[in-house]
Amino acid sequence: MKKFVFSFAFILLLLVVSKGYSQSAVYFCTETGAYGFAYGYSTESEAKTEAYNTCISYGGTNPVLITSTYQKGYGAIALGNDANGNRVIGVAVGFSTLTGAKNEALKQCKDYGGYDVKIENTWNDN
Repeated sequence: MKKFVFSFAFILLLLVVSKGYSQSAVYFCTETGAYGFAYGYSTESEAKTEAYNTCISYGGTNPVLITSTYQKGYGAIALGNDANGNRVIGVAVGFSTLTGAKNEALKQCKDYGGYDVKIENTWNDN
């Protein structure tokens, strides 16, 4: 009985704590270069759905989930082009500083072959 009470209390605590978290998601379409992002949602499913639909509305034909998180914080999206002229994306979510998120997004985009990389979007869902 004690194990059941402890398990129930632990699950209840997780549910209460998770209500304070923010969900973020980013989708990218490699075929068209369109992307969509969402933040500040109460569930991961809602954030993913909104980011996916946003990518589609901007011309995405086959969006792929790049990242999602339940952590609050700063986010950034960097875009560039690879040697073939294809769009490349770098994403950072859940960072404690805007500078940290921007630096990570730029680094990821460059690591994936991006040239002329620029920050396109930032947000803070604290």
